Amino acid sequence: MIILVFLFGGSCGLLDGGDSKKKSDELMPLAVGNWWEYDFTYLGSIKDTLRYEVAKEIQVPWGDTSYTAYGFNLVPLPPEIPEFYWLYRNGEGGLYIMGGIADTDTLFTQFIDKPWPAEEGMSWGIPRLAFSRDSLKFYVSDTLEVTLVDTNREIETPAGTFTCYVYKFTIEFLENGHPFTAWDYYMHYSPGVGLVAQTSIGEDDPDRFKEEMYLMNYRVE
Repeated sequence: MIILVFLFGGSCGLLDGGDSKKKSDELMPLAVGNWWEYDFTYLGSIKDTLRYEVAKEIQVPWGDTSYTAYGFNLVPLPPEIPEFYWLYRNGEGGLYIMGGIADTDTLFTQFIDKPWPAEEGMSWGIPRLAFSRDSLKFYVSDTLEVTLVDTNREIETPAGTFTCYVYKFTIEFLENGHPFTAWDYYMHYSPGVGLVAQTSIGEDDPDRFKEEMYLMNYRVE
């Protein structure tokens, strides 16, 4: 059930002075070859390792302008899922989602997914993009209401200690067209590094239904 909406500002950054990895002034550094590895725990005890990698540079036409965007996704994808990539770019005002691309379909869009820098308490709505395993098409599933709940939160991860902006949103999961449960997602971004932690809690049973993802290692250029 993991959802990675970097869907990945201001004065927060890496606190561990011993880390020699290159940092940029972008909320999520985007360049082909950048990658992030995470320690992922779900349902309180089941563990896995996830790796996300920037694999493509894509020119996205939008109006009279063409923007350079970067395609990334989980690597490797499960064998039953065809290859597809989410497109993002950094621009004035924050991190933009530019759509998705696959051999079977392409969706171009442009909106700020993560405002940066921004003020604590700010809220905004964004379309939630999805990729159908059945039709192999991109689509807008619903709208997320996102709130910036903290601009200076310190968090420890296996990759080091970071201070971050924390973005929160809630997703309702449906059964027969009706909501049956909801999950609160908290996404921690450190500028120059990107997403360093994601936690999510099921509102119906927070002690049992919980996911945690923490940065283990990364490469950014």
